[in-house]
Amino acid sequence: MVKIPTKPVLTVEQIKRLSNIFDNSGQVVLGIAVLSPIISGIDAVNFYVVISGIVGTIACWGLSLLFARKGEYYEF
Repeated sequence: MVKIPTKPVLTVEQIKRLSNIFDNSGQVVLGIAVLSPIISGIDAVNFYVVISGIVGTIACWGLSLLFARKGEYYEF
């Protein structure tokens, strides 16, 4: 039988820190995988890298928003 925790496993500060980490990770992915290839030369852009960078950025920022909302939910 699997025991499901009823209390949050992470503290509010830890959840907010995870939100901050994913926000910063999204900015790094945006800079490396999206802006860098575009700035280096539009004629030699690998669009698969740019698209995967956009998807990675949206995923990181989405997780950041999810953790930010969870942090507000658990904060009393």
